[in-house]
Amino acid sequence: MQIIPGKPLSQIWLKASVVGSVWASIEIILGSFLHNLKIPLSGMVLSFISVWLLISFLQVWKENGLILRAGIICALMKSISPSALIFGPMIGIFTEALLIELFIFTFGKNLVGYLIGGALAVLATLLHKLISLLILYGFDFIKILSDLYFFVVKQIDLEHLSPTFLIILIILIYIITGMAGATAGYITGLKYLKTKSFSDPRYEFVLNSKNQLSGYTTDQSYSLIYLLINLLSIAAILFLINTTYVFAAIVTAILYIGFCILRYKNSLKRLKKISFWISFMIITFVAAFLWNGFSHGAFFSMEGFLIGLKMNARAVIIVIGFASLSVELKNPVIKSLLYHRGFASLYQSLSLAFSALPFLLSNLSKSENKKKGISVIFFHGLLGQAEALLNIFEKEYLLRTQVVIITGDIHQGKTTFVKEIITDLQKQKIGIAGFLSIGVDENGIRTGFNLADIGSSRQIELCSDKKDDKRLKLSRFYFNQEALALGNEILNPDNLSDKQLIVIDEIGPLELNDQGWSRAIEILTSSITIPQLWIVRRGLLQKISKRWNIGNAYIFDITESDILEVENKLHEILFQEEQKNK
Repeated sequence: MQIIPGKPLSQIWLKASVVGSVWASIEIILGSFLHNLKIPLSGMVLSFISVWLLISFLQVWKENGLILRAGIICALMKSISPSALIFGPMIGIFTEALLIELFIFTFGKNLVGYLIGGALAVLATLLHKLISLLILYGFDFIKILSDLYFFVVKQIDLEHLSPTFLIILIILIYIITGMAGATAGYITGLKYLKTKSFSDPRYEFVLNSKNQLSGYTTDQSYSLIYLLINLLSIAAILFLINTTYVFAAIVTAILYIGFCILRYKNSLKRLKKISFWISFMIITFVAAFLWNGFSHGAFFSMEGFLIGLKMNARAVIIVIGFASLSVELKNPVIKSLLYHRGFASLYQSLSLAFSALPFLLSNLSKSENKKKGISVIFFHGLLGQAEALLNIFEKEYLLRTQVVIITGDIHQGKTTFVKEIITDLQKQKIGIAGFLSIGVDENGIRTGFNLADIGSSRQIELCSDKKDDKRLKLSRFYFNQEALALGNEILNPDNLSDKQLIVIDEIGPLELNDQGWSRAIEILTSSITIPQLWIVRRGLLQKISKRWNIGNAYIFDITESDILEVENKLHEILFQEEQKNK
Protein backbone atom coordinates (compact mmCIF):
# COMPACT_ATOMS: atom_id res chain seq x y z
CA MET A 1 0.00 0.00 0.00
CA GLN A 2 1.17 3.50 -0.87
CA ILE A 3 -0.03 6.60 0.98
CA ILE A 4 -0.31 10.00 -0.70
CA PRO A 5 -0.80 12.35 2.27
CA GLY A 6 -3.30 15.18 2.04
CA LYS A 7 -1.52 18.49 1.68
CA PRO A 8 -1.74 20.34 5.01
CA LEU A 9 -3.26 23.80 5.10
CA SER A 10 -0.93 26.25 6.84
CA GLN A 11 -1.93 28.29 9.88
CA ILE A 12 -1.78 31.53 7.92
CA TRP A 13 -4.35 30.25 5.42
CA LEU A 14 -6.60 29.00 8.24
CA LYS A 15 -6.42 32.43 9.89
CA ALA A 16 -7.00 34.13 6.53
CA SER A 17 -10.18 32.02 6.21
CA VAL A 18 -11.42 33.46 9.51
CA VAL A 19 -10.53 37.07 8.70
CA GLY A 20 -11.87 36.78 5.14
CA SER A 21 -15.20 35.30 6.25
CA VAL A 22 -15.68 37.90 9.00
CA TRP A 23 -14.76 40.70 6.59
CA ALA A 24 -17.13 39.39 3.92
CA SER A 25 -20.01 39.15 6.39
CA ILE A 26 -19.45 42.78 7.44
CA GLU A 27 -19.26 43.87 3.79
CA ILE A 28 -22.58 42.16 3.11
CA ILE A 29 -24.47 43.32 6.22
CA LEU A 30 -23.14 46.88 6.61
CA GLY A 31 -22.69 47.38 2.87
CA SER A 32 -26.36 46.57 2.25
CA PHE A 33 -27.42 48.73 5.22
CA LEU A 34 -25.47 51.79 4.02
CA HIS A 35 -26.54 51.28 0.40
CA ASN A 36 -30.23 50.92 1.22
CA LEU A 37 -30.23 54.06 3.37
CA LYS A 38 -28.43 56.02 0.61
CA ILE A 39 -25.96 57.35 3.19
CA PRO A 40 -23.49 59.83 1.63
CA LEU A 41 -19.85 58.70 1.51
CA SER A 42 -20.95 55.14 2.35
CA GLY A 43 -17.86 53.79 0.59
CA MET A 44 -15.61 55.78 2.91
CA VAL A 45 -17.58 54.64 5.97
CA LEU A 46 -17.37 50.98 4.97
CA SER A 47 -13.66 51.30 4.23
CA PHE A 48 -13.13 52.95 7.64
CA ILE A 49 -14.81 49.96 9.32
CA SER A 50 -12.75 47.51 7.23
CA VAL A 51 -9.49 49.21 8.28
CA TRP A 52 -10.63 49.11 11.90
CA LEU A 53 -11.37 45.39 11.59
CA LEU A 54 -8.13 44.43 9.83
CA ILE A 55 -5.83 46.38 12.13
CA SER A 56 -7.62 44.80 15.12
CA PHE A 57 -6.84 41.35 13.75
CA LEU A 58 -3.20 42.29 13.19
CA GLN A 59 -2.78 42.84 16.93
CA VAL A 60 -3.98 39.29 17.58
CA TRP A 61 -2.42 37.44 14.61
CA LYS A 62 0.79 39.04 13.36
CA GLU A 63 1.68 36.78 10.39
CA ASN A 64 3.07 38.48 7.29
CA GLY A 65 0.71 38.16 4.33
CA LEU A 66 -2.38 37.54 6.46
CA ILE A 67 -4.29 40.64 5.32
CA LEU A 68 -3.51 40.13 1.64
CA ARG A 69 -4.73 36.52 1.78
CA ALA A 70 -7.85 37.58 3.69
CA GLY A 71 -8.50 40.26 1.05
CA ILE A 72 -8.30 37.70 -1.76
CA ILE A 73 -10.70 35.39 0.09
CA CYS A 74 -13.14 38.22 0.85
CA ALA A 75 -13.03 39.47 -2.76
CA LEU A 76 -13.69 35.97 -4.14
CA MET A 77 -16.57 35.50 -1.70
CA LYS A 78 -17.98 38.74 -3.06
CA SER A 79 -17.57 37.43 -6.62
CA ILE A 80 -19.87 34.47 -5.97
CA SER A 81 -22.58 36.68 -4.53
CA PRO A 82 -25.85 37.00 -6.52
CA SER A 83 -25.10 40.64 -7.30
CA ALA A 84 -25.06 41.49 -10.99
CA LEU A 85 -21.97 43.71 -10.68
CA ILE A 86 -18.96 42.22 -8.92
CA PHE A 87 -15.92 44.05 -10.35
CA GLY A 88 -16.13 47.21 -8.25
CA PRO A 89 -16.48 45.57 -4.81
CA MET A 90 -13.87 42.91 -5.64
CA ILE A 91 -11.29 45.44 -6.79
CA GLY A 92 -12.02 47.72 -3.83
CA ILE A 93 -11.61 44.94 -1.26
CA PHE A 94 -8.42 43.62 -2.83
CA THR A 95 -6.94 47.13 -3.11
CA GLU A 96 -7.59 47.86 0.58
CA ALA A 97 -5.91 44.61 1.63
CA LEU A 98 -2.96 45.15 -0.72
CA LEU A 99 -2.27 48.70 0.51
CA ILE A 100 -2.45 47.76 4.19
CA GLU A 101 -0.19 44.76 3.62
CA LEU A 102 2.27 46.79 1.53
CA PHE A 103 2.78 49.60 4.04
CA ILE A 104 2.91 47.28 7.03
CA PHE A 105 5.60 45.30 5.20
CA THR A 106 7.46 48.58 4.50
CA PHE A 107 7.18 50.25 7.92
CA GLY A 108 6.62 47.22 10.14
CA LYS A 109 3.78 46.15 12.41
CA ASN A 110 3.67 49.38 14.37
CA LEU A 111 1.40 52.38 14.67
CA VAL A 112 3.21 54.25 11.86
CA GLY A 113 2.68 51.40 9.41
CA TYR A 114 -0.95 51.03 10.48
CA LEU A 115 -1.68 54.75 10.11
CA ILE A 116 -0.16 55.01 6.62
CA GLY A 117 -1.73 51.76 5.42
CA GLY A 118 -5.14 52.69 6.84
CA ALA A 119 -5.02 56.22 5.39
CA LEU A 120 -4.19 54.99 1.88
CA ALA A 121 -6.70 52.12 2.07
CA VAL A 122 -9.55 54.57 2.74
CA LEU A 123 -8.18 57.07 0.19
CA ALA A 124 -8.19 54.24 -2.36
CA THR A 125 -12.00 54.17 -2.17
CA LEU A 126 -12.05 57.75 -3.49
CA LEU A 127 -9.63 56.89 -6.31
CA HIS A 128 -11.62 53.75 -7.06
CA LYS A 129 -14.80 55.81 -7.34
CA LEU A 130 -13.15 58.34 -9.67
CA ILE A 131 -11.70 55.58 -11.86
CA SER A 132 -15.14 53.91 -12.01
CA LEU A 133 -16.71 57.18 -13.17
CA LEU A 134 -14.01 57.62 -15.81
CA ILE A 135 -14.65 54.09 -17.07
CA LEU A 136 -18.38 54.78 -17.17
CA TYR A 137 -18.37 58.26 -18.71
CA GLY A 138 -14.91 58.85 -20.17
CA PHE A 139 -12.67 61.91 -19.78
CA ASP A 140 -15.46 64.29 -20.81
CA PHE A 141 -16.71 63.77 -17.25
CA ILE A 142 -13.66 65.65 -15.90
CA LYS A 143 -14.38 68.69 -18.06
CA ILE A 144 -18.02 68.75 -16.97
CA LEU A 145 -17.00 68.56 -13.31
CA SER A 146 -14.55 71.40 -13.85
CA ASP A 147 -17.18 73.58 -15.54
CA LEU A 148 -19.67 72.75 -12.78
CA TYR A 149 -17.15 73.71 -10.08
CA PHE A 150 -16.41 77.10 -11.65
CA PHE A 151 -20.14 77.74 -12.09
CA VAL A 152 -20.86 76.99 -8.41
CA VAL A 153 -18.00 79.08 -6.94
CA LYS A 154 -18.98 81.97 -9.19
CA GLN A 155 -22.57 81.86 -7.89
CA ILE A 156 -21.43 81.95 -4.25
CA ASP A 157 -18.72 84.54 -4.93
CA LEU A 158 -15.78 82.26 -4.03
CA GLU A 159 -13.96 82.38 -7.32
CA HIS A 160 -10.62 82.73 -5.54
CA LEU A 161 -10.92 79.10 -4.38
CA SER A 162 -9.18 76.94 -6.95
CA PRO A 163 -10.19 73.33 -7.67
CA THR A 164 -6.87 72.30 -6.12
CA PHE A 165 -8.06 73.52 -2.72
CA LEU A 166 -11.25 71.43 -2.91
CA ILE A 167 -9.32 68.33 -4.05
CA ILE A 168 -6.79 68.67 -1.20
CA LEU A 169 -9.60 69.12 1.33
CA ILE A 170 -11.41 65.97 0.17
CA ILE A 171 -8.17 63.96 0.18
CA LEU A 172 -7.41 65.12 3.73
CA ILE A 173 -10.87 64.01 4.90
CA TYR A 174 -10.27 60.51 3.50
CA ILE A 175 -6.74 60.29 4.94
CA ILE A 176 -7.85 61.40 8.41
CA THR A 177 -10.72 58.90 8.30
CA GLY A 178 -8.29 56.09 7.39
CA MET A 179 -5.94 57.05 10.20
CA ALA A 180 -8.87 57.13 12.64
CA GLY A 181 -9.85 53.61 11.56
CA ALA A 182 -6.28 52.36 12.01
CA THR A 183 -6.02 53.97 15.46
CA ALA A 184 -9.34 52.45 16.54
CA GLY A 185 -8.21 49.05 15.33
CA TYR A 186 -4.86 49.35 17.11
CA ILE A 187 -6.54 50.26 20.42
CA THR A 188 -9.23 47.57 20.02
CA GLY A 189 -6.65 44.85 19.38
CA LEU A 190 -4.49 45.84 22.36
CA LYS A 191 -7.50 45.94 24.69
CA TYR A 192 -8.57 42.51 23.52
CA LEU A 193 -5.13 41.01 24.13
CA LYS A 194 -5.25 42.20 27.75
CA THR A 195 -8.65 40.67 28.56
CA LYS A 196 -9.23 38.06 25.88
CA SER A 197 -10.97 34.74 26.31
CA PHE A 198 -10.60 32.15 23.60
CA SER A 199 -14.28 31.86 22.91
CA ASP A 200 -17.56 33.40 23.82
CA PRO A 201 -19.78 30.73 25.44
CA ARG A 202 -22.89 32.55 24.26
CA TYR A 203 -22.20 31.52 20.68
CA GLU A 204 -22.10 28.03 19.26
CA PHE A 205 -20.69 27.97 15.75
CA VAL A 206 -22.42 25.82 13.17
CA LEU A 207 -20.58 25.44 9.89
CA ASN A 208 -22.57 25.01 6.71
CA SER A 209 -20.90 22.37 4.55
CA LYS A 210 -23.23 23.07 1.61
CA ASN A 211 -21.67 26.42 0.81
CA GLN A 212 -21.83 28.60 -2.27
CA LEU A 213 -18.37 27.61 -3.43
CA SER A 214 -19.44 24.05 -4.18
CA GLY A 215 -22.92 25.08 -5.31
CA TYR A 216 -23.89 25.15 -8.95
CA THR A 217 -26.39 27.36 -10.71
CA THR A 218 -28.38 25.08 -12.98
CA ASP A 219 -30.58 27.82 -14.45
CA GLN A 220 -27.62 29.60 -16.06
CA SER A 221 -25.44 28.14 -18.81
CA TYR A 222 -21.88 29.32 -19.30
CA SER A 223 -19.65 29.63 -22.32
CA LEU A 224 -16.05 30.71 -22.81
CA ILE A 225 -17.05 31.77 -26.34
CA TYR A 226 -19.71 34.13 -24.93
CA LEU A 227 -17.13 35.50 -22.50
CA LEU A 228 -14.95 36.39 -25.49
CA ILE A 229 -17.95 37.85 -27.36
CA ASN A 230 -18.69 40.13 -24.41
CA LEU A 231 -15.11 41.37 -24.18
CA LEU A 232 -14.81 42.06 -27.91
CA SER A 233 -18.27 43.68 -28.13
CA ILE A 234 -17.63 46.08 -25.25
CA ALA A 235 -14.25 47.08 -26.66
CA ALA A 236 -15.65 47.57 -30.18
CA ILE A 237 -18.65 49.65 -29.07
CA LEU A 238 -16.55 51.92 -26.83
CA PHE A 239 -14.12 52.45 -29.69
CA LEU A 240 -16.92 53.34 -32.13
CA ILE A 241 -18.56 55.73 -29.62
CA ASN A 242 -15.33 57.70 -29.43
CA THR A 243 -15.04 57.99 -33.22
CA THR A 244 -17.16 59.57 -35.94
CA TYR A 245 -18.77 56.22 -36.85
CA VAL A 246 -22.00 57.05 -35.04
CA PHE A 247 -24.28 54.79 -37.11
CA ALA A 248 -21.98 51.79 -36.67
CA ALA A 249 -21.82 52.46 -32.93
CA ILE A 250 -25.63 52.60 -32.64
CA VAL A 251 -26.20 49.41 -34.66
CA THR A 252 -23.52 47.46 -32.80
CA ALA A 253 -24.80 48.68 -29.42
CA ILE A 254 -28.41 47.69 -30.24
CA LEU A 255 -27.32 44.20 -31.35
CA TYR A 256 -25.18 43.72 -28.25
CA ILE A 257 -27.88 44.95 -25.85
CA GLY A 258 -30.38 42.61 -27.51
CA PHE A 259 -27.94 39.72 -27.08
CA CYS A 260 -27.50 40.54 -23.38
CA ILE A 261 -31.25 40.84 -22.77
CA LEU A 262 -31.83 37.39 -24.27
CA ARG A 263 -28.95 35.63 -22.51
CA TYR A 264 -28.50 37.44 -19.17
CA LYS A 265 -31.74 38.04 -17.30
CA ASN A 266 -30.13 40.37 -14.74
CA SER A 267 -28.03 42.42 -17.15
CA LEU A 268 -30.58 45.28 -17.07
CA LYS A 269 -31.02 45.18 -13.30
CA ARG A 270 -29.13 48.40 -12.65
CA LEU A 271 -30.89 50.16 -15.52
CA LYS A 272 -34.23 49.49 -13.83
CA LYS A 273 -33.24 51.70 -10.89
CA ILE A 274 -34.62 55.25 -10.99
CA SER A 275 -31.36 56.58 -9.53
CA PHE A 276 -29.51 55.57 -12.71
CA TRP A 277 -31.89 57.54 -14.93
CA ILE A 278 -31.82 60.54 -12.61
CA SER A 279 -28.04 60.63 -12.97
CA PHE A 280 -28.54 60.10 -16.74
CA MET A 281 -30.65 63.27 -17.00
CA ILE A 282 -28.43 65.28 -14.67
CA ILE A 283 -25.27 64.46 -16.64
CA THR A 284 -26.94 65.14 -19.99
CA PHE A 285 -28.35 68.55 -19.04
CA VAL A 286 -25.35 69.65 -17.00
CA ALA A 287 -23.23 68.94 -20.08
CA ALA A 288 -25.67 70.88 -22.26
CA PHE A 289 -25.79 73.95 -19.98
CA LEU A 290 -22.18 74.06 -18.79
CA TRP A 291 -20.19 72.82 -21.77
CA ASN A 292 -17.38 75.32 -22.41
CA GLY A 293 -18.46 77.25 -19.29
CA PHE A 294 -20.81 79.67 -21.14
CA SER A 295 -17.80 80.87 -23.12
CA HIS A 296 -19.97 81.31 -26.20
CA GLY A 297 -22.56 83.38 -24.35
CA ALA A 298 -25.24 80.67 -24.64
CA PHE A 299 -27.02 78.89 -21.84
CA PHE A 300 -27.53 75.73 -23.90
CA SER A 301 -24.95 73.95 -26.03
CA MET A 302 -26.05 71.34 -28.56
CA GLU A 303 -22.48 70.07 -28.61
CA GLY A 304 -22.60 69.65 -24.84
CA PHE A 305 -26.00 67.93 -25.08
CA LEU A 306 -24.62 65.40 -27.58
CA ILE A 307 -21.53 64.90 -25.42
CA GLY A 308 -23.80 64.14 -22.45
CA LEU A 309 -25.78 61.60 -24.47
CA LYS A 310 -22.56 59.97 -25.65
CA MET A 311 -21.30 59.73 -22.06
CA ASN A 312 -24.52 58.08 -20.94
CA ALA A 313 -24.52 55.71 -23.90
CA ARG A 314 -21.04 54.65 -22.84
CA ALA A 315 -22.29 54.16 -19.27
CA VAL A 316 -25.21 51.98 -20.43
CA ILE A 317 -22.86 49.71 -22.41
CA ILE A 318 -20.43 49.46 -19.47
CA VAL A 319 -23.21 48.63 -16.99
CA ILE A 320 -24.82 45.98 -19.20
CA GLY A 321 -21.48 44.63 -20.41
CA PHE A 322 -19.91 44.29 -16.97
CA ALA A 323 -23.06 42.65 -15.60
CA SER A 324 -22.90 40.12 -18.44
CA LEU A 325 -19.18 39.55 -17.95
CA SER A 326 -19.80 38.95 -14.25
CA VAL A 327 -22.11 36.07 -15.13
CA GLU A 328 -19.61 34.41 -17.48
CA LEU A 329 -16.81 34.79 -14.92
CA LYS A 330 -18.83 32.52 -12.59
CA ASN A 331 -18.28 29.72 -15.12
CA PRO A 332 -17.26 26.57 -13.18
CA VAL A 333 -14.49 25.97 -15.72
CA ILE A 334 -12.93 29.36 -14.93
CA LYS A 335 -13.37 28.75 -11.22
CA SER A 336 -11.64 25.41 -11.62
CA LEU A 337 -8.70 27.01 -13.44
CA LEU A 338 -8.39 29.56 -10.64
CA TYR A 339 -8.94 27.24 -7.71
CA HIS A 340 -7.18 24.06 -8.77
CA ARG A 341 -4.21 25.02 -10.91
CA GLY A 342 -1.70 25.78 -8.18
CA PHE A 343 -4.22 27.45 -5.84
CA ALA A 344 -5.08 24.49 -3.59
CA SER A 345 -4.53 26.43 -0.35
CA LEU A 346 -6.74 29.28 -1.57
CA TYR A 347 -9.49 26.86 -2.61
CA GLN A 348 -9.47 25.04 0.74
CA SER A 349 -9.40 28.33 2.71
CA LEU A 350 -12.28 29.68 0.63
CA SER A 351 -14.33 26.54 1.31
CA LEU A 352 -13.83 26.97 5.05
CA ALA A 353 -14.70 30.68 4.86
CA PHE A 354 -17.95 29.96 3.03
CA SER A 355 -18.90 27.29 5.56
CA ALA A 356 -18.84 29.93 8.34
CA LEU A 357 -20.57 32.72 6.39
CA PRO A 358 -24.24 31.77 7.13
CA PHE A 359 -23.60 31.77 10.90
CA LEU A 360 -21.67 35.05 10.81
CA LEU A 361 -24.38 36.73 8.73
CA SER A 362 -27.06 35.50 11.10
CA ASN A 363 -25.12 36.63 14.15
CA LEU A 364 -24.37 40.11 12.78
CA SER A 365 -28.01 40.52 11.73
CA LYS A 366 -29.44 39.83 15.18
CA SER A 367 -31.59 42.64 16.53
CA GLU A 368 -29.56 42.99 19.74
CA ASN A 369 -26.41 43.62 17.68
CA LYS A 370 -28.18 46.36 15.72
CA LYS A 371 -29.25 48.05 18.95
CA LYS A 372 -25.73 47.97 20.39
CA GLY A 373 -24.21 49.30 17.18
CA ILE A 374 -20.77 48.70 15.77
CA SER A 375 -19.11 48.51 19.21
CA VAL A 376 -20.30 44.90 19.47
CA ILE A 377 -18.84 44.11 16.07
CA PHE A 378 -15.38 45.48 16.72
CA PHE A 379 -14.61 44.82 20.35
CA HIS A 380 -13.99 41.65 22.35
CA GLY A 381 -17.01 39.77 21.04
CA LEU A 382 -15.92 39.57 17.43
CA LEU A 383 -12.24 38.91 18.10
CA GLY A 384 -13.11 36.26 20.68
CA GLN A 385 -15.49 34.59 18.27
CA ALA A 386 -12.80 34.74 15.57
CA GLU A 387 -10.38 32.77 17.73
CA ALA A 388 -13.13 30.27 18.53
CA LEU A 389 -13.85 30.00 14.81
CA LEU A 390 -10.14 29.36 14.12
CA ASN A 391 -10.23 26.43 16.56
CA ILE A 392 -13.26 25.04 14.75
CA PHE A 393 -11.59 25.50 11.35
CA GLU A 394 -8.53 23.61 12.60
CA LYS A 395 -10.72 20.70 13.69
CA GLU A 396 -12.87 20.88 10.56
CA TYR A 397 -9.84 20.76 8.31
CA LEU A 398 -8.74 17.50 9.92
CA LEU A 399 -12.11 15.94 8.98
CA ARG A 400 -11.39 15.70 5.27
CA THR A 401 -12.57 12.74 3.24
CA GLN A 402 -10.31 9.68 3.32
CA VAL A 403 -10.05 7.89 0.00
CA VAL A 404 -8.93 4.40 -0.95
CA ILE A 405 -7.80 4.20 -4.57
CA ILE A 406 -7.63 0.96 -6.54
CA THR A 407 -5.23 1.33 -9.45
CA GLY A 408 -3.77 -0.67 -12.32
CA ASP A 409 -3.50 -0.56 -16.09
CA ILE A 410 -6.32 -0.65 -18.66
CA HIS A 411 -8.17 -4.01 -18.88
CA GLN A 412 -6.25 -5.36 -15.87
CA GLY A 413 -9.36 -6.20 -13.82
CA LYS A 414 -9.78 -3.19 -11.53
CA THR A 415 -13.60 -3.24 -11.70
CA THR A 416 -13.80 -6.98 -11.06
CA PHE A 417 -11.47 -6.54 -8.08
CA VAL A 418 -13.73 -3.83 -6.61
CA LYS A 419 -16.92 -5.86 -7.28
CA GLU A 420 -15.64 -8.60 -4.99
CA ILE A 421 -14.86 -6.04 -2.27
CA ILE A 422 -18.38 -4.57 -2.56
CA THR A 423 -19.97 -8.02 -2.31
CA ASP A 424 -18.02 -8.84 0.86
CA LEU A 425 -18.82 -5.50 2.50
CA GLN A 426 -22.52 -5.70 1.64
CA LYS A 427 -22.67 -9.12 3.31
CA GLN A 428 -21.41 -7.34 6.44
CA LYS A 429 -24.37 -4.90 6.22
CA ILE A 430 -22.20 -1.92 5.23
CA GLY A 431 -24.22 0.69 3.30
CA ILE A 432 -22.58 1.35 -0.07
CA ALA A 433 -23.57 3.80 -2.81
CA GLY A 434 -21.99 4.67 -6.12
CA PHE A 435 -21.52 2.96 -9.44
CA LEU A 436 -19.26 0.68 -11.47
CA SER A 437 -18.24 0.93 -15.11
CA ILE A 438 -18.87 -2.52 -16.59
CA GLY A 439 -16.98 -3.27 -19.79
CA VAL A 440 -18.92 -4.32 -22.91
CA ASP A 441 -17.10 -6.62 -25.36
CA GLU A 442 -17.99 -7.82 -28.82
CA ASN A 443 -15.94 -10.66 -30.28
CA GLY A 444 -13.29 -10.11 -27.64
CA ILE A 445 -12.98 -6.37 -28.39
CA ARG A 446 -13.95 -3.68 -25.87
CA THR A 447 -16.68 -1.58 -27.52
CA GLY A 448 -17.93 0.42 -24.56
CA PHE A 449 -18.99 0.54 -20.92
CA ASN A 450 -22.25 0.37 -18.97
CA LEU A 451 -22.88 2.38 -15.81
CA ALA A 452 -24.11 0.05 -13.02
CA ASP A 453 -25.81 1.65 -10.01
CA ILE A 454 -24.65 -0.26 -6.91
CA GLY A 455 -27.78 0.65 -4.98
CA SER A 456 -30.36 -0.56 -7.51
CA SER A 457 -28.40 -2.86 -9.88
CA ARG A 458 -29.73 -0.71 -12.74
CA GLN A 459 -27.47 -0.52 -15.80
CA ILE A 460 -27.38 2.05 -18.58
CA GLU A 461 -25.00 2.50 -21.48
CA LEU A 462 -22.25 4.87 -20.38
CA CYS A 463 -20.24 5.07 -23.59
CA SER A 464 -19.73 3.31 -26.90
CA ASP A 465 -17.21 3.36 -29.73
CA LYS A 466 -20.08 3.85 -32.21
CA LYS A 467 -19.92 7.34 -33.65
CA ASP A 468 -22.61 9.71 -32.36
CA ASP A 469 -22.07 13.44 -32.89
CA LYS A 470 -24.72 14.24 -30.28
CA ARG A 471 -22.59 12.68 -27.55
CA LEU A 472 -19.49 13.86 -25.73
CA LYS A 473 -16.41 12.34 -27.38
CA LEU A 474 -13.27 11.30 -25.51
CA SER A 475 -10.63 9.22 -27.25
CA ARG A 476 -12.57 6.61 -29.26
CA PHE A 477 -15.65 6.59 -27.03
CA TYR A 478 -18.86 8.64 -27.20
CA PHE A 479 -20.44 9.28 -23.79
CA ASN A 480 -24.17 9.08 -23.08
CA GLN A 481 -25.32 12.30 -21.36
CA GLU A 482 -28.18 10.46 -19.68
CA ALA A 483 -25.71 8.09 -18.01
CA LEU A 484 -23.50 10.98 -16.91
CA ALA A 485 -26.55 12.66 -15.37
CA LEU A 486 -27.48 9.44 -13.57
CA GLY A 487 -23.95 9.09 -12.17
CA ASN A 488 -24.01 12.63 -10.84
CA GLU A 489 -27.43 12.06 -9.31
CA ILE A 490 -26.19 8.92 -7.55
CA LEU A 491 -23.35 11.01 -6.05
CA ASN A 492 -25.69 13.77 -4.85
CA PRO A 493 -25.02 14.20 -1.09
CA ASP A 494 -28.77 14.29 -0.43
CA ASN A 495 -28.93 10.64 -1.52
CA LEU A 496 -26.01 9.47 0.64
CA SER A 497 -26.99 10.36 4.21
CA ASP A 498 -27.42 6.72 5.30
CA LYS A 499 -24.35 5.34 3.47
CA GLN A 500 -20.96 4.41 4.90
CA LEU A 501 -18.93 4.10 1.69
CA ILE A 502 -19.08 5.69 -1.76
CA VAL A 503 -17.66 3.89 -4.82
CA ILE A 504 -16.74 5.73 -8.03
CA ASP A 505 -15.60 3.74 -11.05
CA GLU A 506 -13.77 5.28 -12.63
CA ILE A 507 -12.12 8.71 -12.37
CA GLY A 508 -10.02 9.68 -15.36
CA PRO A 509 -9.44 12.18 -18.20
CA LEU A 510 -13.04 13.41 -18.23
CA GLU A 511 -12.83 14.48 -14.59
CA LEU A 512 -9.41 16.08 -15.04
CA ASN A 513 -11.06 18.24 -17.73
CA ASP A 514 -13.92 19.22 -15.38
CA GLN A 515 -16.41 16.89 -17.03
CA GLY A 516 -17.91 13.54 -16.09
CA TRP A 517 -18.15 13.23 -12.29
CA SER A 518 -15.80 16.17 -11.57
CA ARG A 519 -18.42 18.53 -10.18
CA ALA A 520 -20.07 15.83 -8.07
CA ILE A 521 -16.72 14.80 -6.57
CA GLU A 522 -15.93 18.44 -5.77
CA ILE A 523 -19.21 18.77 -3.89
CA LEU A 524 -18.69 15.45 -2.09
CA THR A 525 -15.16 16.24 -0.93
CA SER A 526 -16.18 19.69 0.33
CA SER A 527 -19.49 18.83 1.99
CA ILE A 528 -19.33 15.34 3.57
CA THR A 529 -16.66 13.07 5.05
CA ILE A 530 -18.05 9.65 4.02
CA PRO A 531 -15.05 7.48 2.99
CA GLN A 532 -14.73 6.84 -0.73
CA LEU A 533 -13.36 4.07 -2.91
CA TRP A 534 -12.08 5.23 -6.30
CA ILE A 535 -10.82 3.36 -9.34
CA VAL A 536 -8.05 5.21 -11.18
CA ARG A 537 -5.65 4.19 -13.93
CA ARG A 538 -2.04 3.96 -12.83
CA GLY A 539 -0.88 6.67 -15.24
CA LEU A 540 -3.34 9.22 -13.79
CA LEU A 541 -2.81 8.41 -10.14
CA GLN A 542 -0.79 11.45 -9.06
CA LYS A 543 -2.98 13.95 -10.90
CA ILE A 544 -6.23 12.49 -9.60
CA SER A 545 -5.08 12.20 -5.97
CA LYS A 546 -4.13 15.90 -5.91
CA ARG A 547 -7.10 17.16 -7.90
CA TRP A 548 -9.58 17.50 -5.01
CA ASN A 549 -9.41 18.54 -1.39
CA ILE A 550 -9.12 15.11 0.25
CA GLY A 551 -7.21 13.76 3.22
CA ASN A 552 -4.82 10.84 2.93
CA ALA A 553 -5.18 8.73 -0.22
CA TYR A 554 -4.42 5.04 0.30
CA ILE A 555 -3.26 3.45 -2.95
CA PHE A 556 -3.63 -0.26 -3.69
CA ASP A 557 -2.24 -1.64 -6.95
CA ILE A 558 -4.14 -4.79 -7.94
CA THR A 559 -0.88 -6.41 -9.11
CA GLU A 560 0.62 -6.06 -5.62
CA SER A 561 -2.33 -6.11 -3.17
CA ASP A 562 -5.07 -8.62 -2.43
CA ILE A 563 -8.73 -8.06 -1.60
CA LEU A 564 -8.33 -8.83 2.11
CA GLU A 565 -5.67 -6.13 2.47
CA VAL A 566 -8.00 -3.51 0.94
CA GLU A 567 -10.96 -4.64 3.04
CA ASN A 568 -8.91 -4.39 6.24
CA LYS A 569 -7.95 -0.81 5.39
CA LEU A 570 -11.56 0.08 4.61
CA HIS A 571 -12.71 -1.40 7.93
CA GLU A 572 -10.08 0.70 9.72
CA ILE A 573 -11.26 3.89 8.01
CA LEU A 574 -14.95 3.08 8.58
CA PHE A 575 -14.28 2.46 12.27
CA GLN A 576 -12.45 5.79 12.57
CA GLU A 577 -15.37 7.56 10.89
CA GLU A 578 -17.84 5.87 13.23
CA GLN A 579 -15.86 7.04 16.26
CA LYS A 580 -15.80 10.63 14.97
CA ASN A 581 -19.57 10.67 14.63
CA LYS A 582 -20.23 9.44 18.16
